[in-house]
Amino acid sequence: MCRMVLAVGRVKDGETLVDTVKSLVNAASMDPYGKEFLNEEQHRDGWGALIIGIRDSSVAMLHHRSVKPIFEDNPVGIIGPFLKSLDDVVVMMVHARAASTGTPINIFSTHPVRAITNGGSELYMIHNGSFSKDLLLKAADVSEGVASRYNDTYIANLALARRIGNDVGRDDLTWLLNHVRTGANLGVALIGSDYVSFVAGSYYRLLNDGRDGARERYYRVYMCEVGDLTIYASSTVIDHYRPSQLAKDNCRIIANGEYHKYILHNNGDMEERQVWLLSR
Repeated sequence: MCRMVLAVGRVKDGETLVDTVKSLVNAASMDPYGKEFLNEEQHRDGWGALIIGIRDSSVAMLHHRSVKPIFEDNPVGIIGPFLKSLDDVVVMMVHARAASTGTPINIFSTHPVRAITNGGSELYMIHNGSFSKDLLLKAADVSEGVASRYNDTYIANLALARRIGNDVGRDDLTWLLNHVRTGANLGVALIGSDYVSFVAGSYYRLLNDGRDGARERYYRVYMCEVGDLTIYASSTVIDHYRPSQLAKDNCRIIANGEYHKYILHNNGDMEERQVWLLSR
């Protein structure tokens, strides 16, 4: 399983984003919720980031992936200068991975994974939870032999890309949730020719097995607002390592099955946030 932070909105400088990444590093290094729920206190199976900056109709992007543990690498040194250069519209997704048992640990399976949609757009995904990989193979048009090199998130993103053209709709996400095994805390970014479509949210299955309390503590996602910037973060990041810029009163837990969609245009315009309440 994994820890992640996401951001969307407008920034004057990247310091808040840098500090949020630092908190993610701490959460990946020592995760009390992971220890409680999965007996995993570290997320050491690679990390990655997608950062998109839009200013004056100019778009810049950084996509980085590494199989090193995020807390043994230098994420602030690698992506920090880019974050600090941002001065307007931004989308950020940063992910620290703890691979599920039996899943490959390689650069292909390190998030954010990438695919090309039917319409020629780029589709990126980060994910905490697991999909039923076998059920997605046909939709992804991938053989079992080839699929063995990739994790469930890669196959899920590829299957979603095969389904869509140049946007991610509510029905598309509902379809994807029908293939969830344990949970789908997600960040999805679709990069089109003149806009970015971004979705963030949380879903996890409750099993009534006496462990739903620990399950909720592990899977819950916070939404925090700082000026014109909205940050989404895994529970450990906020409950145990909350950055000083993220006031507790400005953070809330999003509902199980709640997803938010944003559309950001290359001219700097941002459309009003859409809220989707989905269930299986």
